This record gives sequence, C-alpha cells and structure tokens, in this order.
Amino acid sequence: MELAAVVVNWNQLDLTLRCLQSLERGSRVPDWLLVVDNGSPADPTSAVRARFPHAEVWRHAENLGFAAGANAGMQRALELGAEAVLLVNNDAVVAPDCVAELERALDADPEVAAVGGKVLTEDDPPRIHFAYGILTFHGEIAQRRGWLDPDLNAYGECRDVDYVSGCAMLLRRAALERVGLFDPEYFAYHEDLDWCTRAWRAGLRIRYVPTAVVRHRMHASTGGGYGSAITYLSQRNSILFVRKNATWRQRCKYAV
Repeated sequence: MELAAVVVNWNQLDLTLRCLQSLERGSRVPDWLLVVDNGSPADPTSAVRARFPHAEVWRHAENLGFAAGANAGMQRALELGAEAVLLVNNDAVVAPDCVAELERALDADPEVAAVGGKVLTEDDPPRIHFAYGILTFHGEIAQRRGWLDPDLNAYGECRDVDYVSGCAMLLRRAALERVGLFDPEYFAYHEDLDWCTRAWRAGLRIRYVPTAVVRHRMHASTGGGYGSAITYLSQRNSILFVRKNATWRQRCKYAV
C-alpha cells in the first residue's frame, strides 16, 4: 500500500521538522511527505527541503484553517496515486512502528475507512491524551476516552469506534473518494469527528489501533494552552456539527 503523509504547518517550523523527522525514522517511511503551509509569515520551504529534499511544500497566502490545509494535502496525495493518506499534526511525533501499525490495520479490512492510534502527552511521565471518541450529543458532543489517564496500558484493545483523532489518522483512498474530504467550514476542531461520522453513515467503519502510538505536544501548533480562539472554535463547531448531523431528538439532547 502506497501512502502519503500530510503535515499542516502554521508558524511552527521547528515542530514541523521534528514531526517529519519522526516519520522518516520509522520502520515504515511514507512514500511521500507533503507539507502544507497555512499562511505563515516566514516561508518554511527552504528549511523543509534542506532537511527533507524529497518533501513537497505548498504555501497558502493566508491561514485557511487546518481542515482546508489538510484537504490541500490530501488532494495532492490522491493526485500522486496514494492508496492511503496519513494526517499527522505538526506538533506530534510518531513512534517508530506507528505508521506500520496503522497501515497493517487499514490493509486488513477493506470496510475500514480510517484508523487512528493512541495519542499520548509529552508530559514526564506521559499520560493518554486521547484514545478514541464516542458520539453522545452531550456536553462537548463526544466523550474523549482516555483523556489524561495516567495508565498507558488502558484502552489497549483494537476496536471499532465512532471517531479517531486527526492527530494521527490514516484514511483510505477509496473512503476519501466516497465520503469526500474534510468540511472546510470547521476551520479547526471537530473536522475529524465530522468526517468519521459521514464515513460510518456511508456504511464504512472507523478503527482504533492502540499499538500505533503518537506523542502530542498539546496545543503547541496554536501557541499552547486554551485560548479564546480555541474555545470559540470548539463551541462553534459543536453547534455546526449538530446542525449538520443530528436528528431532532439529538438536537434536543444537546440543547438540554
């Protein structure tokens, strides 16, 4: 299976280079490395190509958001002939066997649209940042299983889930062609939940793979911590998701 890795950069060149390095040092190196720069004032192209000569870099004149940036990378991956597209947050590093584990799980079942790994924090000692999500239409729309759990062995079973994190997510080409790309209206946050929801409503499945481990520096790509922009986008996109995907009963549940 030929796969392309897509990394979206915005003003965090050092993190992006660190992410790309982890991909190149893995047991399964992606066939293509694609970097999409979302309107950073400083052009990262020369720095990326100096370290990774075979990487492709695109620049947007302005920050179009993670969803649109990822879409540009995924579209290019499909044009290159990739059979699967790996999305990795630029503030994350993948474990040496992460990509191989994701590829093995996706290759094992053609009905699986996408697979995601176990995301750990970069704390010392680390905690689970995110295992998988269960859609509830309550509170923040979905329960994030494993959130800040100190037991790294928890959530250790491979299983079908409602959604996996776009922090490290491998999507099948056929599923992208059937379901479409991310909805750019989300800008950032919940675009992964929305895509996974559309996939399983199309009769496909989403799979959680705990043996595929990624370490995530939480919110580093947006400057660190919960700011007003993150809070706004999270709440706005919850409402957008409900409007797009909820039945009237689910809308009532969310409103209550």
